Amino acid sequence: MVKVELDIEEAWAVFSQVVNHMLEEVDIDKADRAAIRRWKSSEMRPGREEMDALHEKMNDDIERLWEVRRKSEIRKPDWR
Repeated sequence: MVKVELDIEEAWAVFSQVVNHMLEEVDIDKADRAAIRRWKSSEMRPGREEMDALHEKMNDDIERLWEVRRKSEIRKPDWR
């Protein structure tokens, strides 16, 4: 079985990419955009409790998705 686990820096990179993409693509008021950037740079940096929780959640979700996929593969009939 494949085991995929993100370290905290990888989880932060994924989170950062998503937030940056959102800030570029979504029409958001300047004040809200600034608030999101402040939140990202203060509360959601590696080592903070909030980022640790997101890191754990991301790894739990990846593990759950791999388990679902593995079970799905087991249940497929041979004739397909």
